[in-house]
This record gives sequence, structure tokens and C-alpha cells, in this order.
Amino acid sequence: MIGAGNVATHISRHFHAQQHRIDCVFSRNLESAERLAAELGSLATSDPEKVPRKADFFIFCVPDQAVRELAEQFRGRQGIWLHTAGALTMEVFNGICDEYGVLYPLQSLSRERNIRMGHIPFLVEASSSELLELIRDLAFSISERVETVDSETRLKVHMAAVFANNFSNHMVYVAQQIMETAHLNPALLGPLLEETFLKLKKLDPQRAQTGPAVRGDRETMNKHRELLKDHPEWEKMYTFISRDIERSRE
Repeated sequence: MIGAGNVATHISRHFHAQQHRIDCVFSRNLESAERLAAELGSLATSDPEKVPRKADFFIFCVPDQAVRELAEQFRGRQGIWLHTAGALTMEVFNGICDEYGVLYPLQSLSRERNIRMGHIPFLVEASSSELLELIRDLAFSISERVETVDSETRLKVHMAAVFANNFSNHMVYVAQQIMETAHLNPALLGPLLEETFLKLKKLDPQRAQTGPAVRGDRETMNKHRELLKDHPEWEKMYTFISRDIERSRE
């Protein structure tokens, strides 16, 4: 396991639970490697030279920009090399190793939260059809939802995930800031947020949409924009998204 952060922690725990043996956890931060390796009964190291020369899989769970740089440090090791990134092509390994692919979990993962891995989609890709079957088998050992998706399509899925997860999370952050400036507990928004996501399990997002933009209530929207005049970026965001909601109804 190359990396010991959020993704590495979650998939390592689930591989370990399914009796896969993880021989080594490498991280530039030795403390992080030791913490994860202690759970897995593995070697922990921050020295690339101490990583075994051969394994079934070398799984890179590191930031996108670090994959190629780290891969160069592991040249000559025999095994199937995988990365877990949504926006990175598998060709990042081309010219460094012979067998490579992608094992991308379509989920927001934080090591502080336990999560059931079995229903999380894994998008996989491989440099050959023979390798693809091995990678699919590996993914199916911890999840019942495995899809073969090429790099171009996976990038689109990753962008959709940014809209669905990262942007919606930021919107909640902004909402919390607004509540706090009104000296109100942001927890008041809890039931609303819960219903928002529960409703999306039953309804198409366009049908589920409510609010002043859907109604064309410009008077209310103008009042909101006036309240945001001290936060011009939030006002721009409010205006742009409201317009996009209106356009989606046309």
C-alpha cells in the first residue's frame, strides 16, 4: 500500500477483513504508515528501498500529482500497479512498469468515519484484458458494485462527483456561516438537509427542486442578494446558481 491517508486506510481495512495480506504500508509520513500498518500487521516504512520488490499489487493511494513522482521511486518492482484517482489516466504508469490499471472508489472517504465498502462503486481499468479480470476480482472481494470504465469516462464521473459532493458540501459550509452571523445554531438546518438527500432517493433532482428560483420569485431573490452584499463571492454564486436553476426549468 503506497500511502496511508483516507483512501488507503479504508480500502486497506476492507482488504484485510477479506483475508488479503498487506505486506507493507509506505508513506512519506512514517507516523501515518505505522498507525495504519499496526492495524494490518504489516511492515511500515517511509523508505522506498524497504518496500518489497515483488507483490501481487502495488496500490498507490496518494494525491494525483504525487503518483508519477512516487512511481519513479519504485521502478523495477514486479506486480500490478494501481492508482485510486478519479482524474488521472492509467498511462501515468506507462514506461515505468509493464502491468498497471486503476481501482477508483466512487466515494468521499474520511478515515475518522467507518463506512460500509460493499455498496460503494469501484471503477476499474487495466492495461490488458487479462489484467482487467484480476483487478475486477480484487475489487469484487470488497464491493458488490464494480464497473469497467475508461480514463476519459472516469474523468467525467469524477467531475460529476465534485458537483454532487464537494460543491454541495461547500454550500452547507456557506449556509452554516450565514446561520452563525445570525447568531443561530446551524443544527437548525439538519432536518432540511436530511430531507433533501432522502428525497433524492425517490425523486429526480429536477422534480425535487424547490425554492424562489423555481417559482421565479425575484422579489425574494433580490432580498437575499441584498443580504449578501458584504460577501460578493457568495452573492455571485447565489445569482449564478439561481439563474441556472431557472434555465433548467425552461
